[in-house]
Amino acid sequence: AQATHLVHPRLTPTARLCRKLVAIALVCLVAAMGQSPSALCSALPLSKLAQSVPTGHRPVVVVAPGSFSPPTLLHMRIFEEARDALQRAPAFGKPCTVIGGYLSPVHLAYGKKSLAPTEHRLGMVEAAAEGSDWLTVANWEALREEGYTPTAQVMNHFAEELRSVEVAVGDAAPEAGLVRVAMICGGDVFRSFVDVKEDGERLWSDEDLEVILGENGVVVIEREATGLEDFIEAQPLLKKHRENIIIARPRVFTGISSTAVRQHLAAGESIRYLVPDAVRAYIYEHQLEKLPNW
Repeated sequence: AQATHLVHPRLTPTARLCRKLVAIALVCLVAAMGQSPSALCSALPLSKLAQSVPTGHRPVVVVAPGSFSPPTLLHMRIFEEARDALQRAPAFGKPCTVIGGYLSPVHLAYGKKSLAPTEHRLGMVEAAAEGSDWLTVANWEALREEGYTPTAQVMNHFAEELRSVEVAVGDAAPEAGLVRVAMICGGDVFRSFVDVKEDGERLWSDEDLEVILGENGVVVIEREATGLEDFIEAQPLLKKHRENIIIARPRVFTGISSTAVRQHLAAGESIRYLVPDAVRAYIYEHQLEKLPNW
């Protein structure tokens, strides 16, 4: 049996308005109960996750933490590349089926100058994911009252939330505790796992890497032949977790980036075919092209 996916048609303007009104009502309800609105962010939306995988397969969820200021077509394409790479060859010790994916916008406290306000980055990624039958937005990281959350903690959160999700393998009854989480990252981020700062401190601690690579996994998007295989072999910690490191090698490379989109906007130029149409509509509806840091 093949994994099944729930298809979500693009929301109409009326449906989007209804969703916003429901969200506002929930915030008011939680506030009336004496809790913080961030309490709404603890649970992951699960409606797009496939509920079954073929016999002998491991269910995997891919996660991309990022700025998404704004989300581009390349961001969305990378998810497809990651899914193909995971399903093309065994990973985590067995064949895999990707049952869903999450875009996780970083908290504003991350401090990157080009970050749009949180509400608009969430609005843009929601617009980007509307047309996908398997991608969803996770707002937990962006809305945490504690501020910026290190990547290892973000991965821990996803793993904990997905631990209770039940998935049927083949003809077996649905079972919890089967889902594995894989983080999507670029080759530059992956290589930084072994970087050392000027003060001699590691950029990524061994403890964090054990969480990211050992307890979870990564899909590395290699934009060109950069010798990642040799790099992994030369690093003991990376080599130790080799089966949890999946390298995706896209057949098509583009120069699309959030920076390029912002530059086009600043120059008053078209951004059509650089971002999803729904994201382009959101940007102009909310006049984000006028943001001073864009």
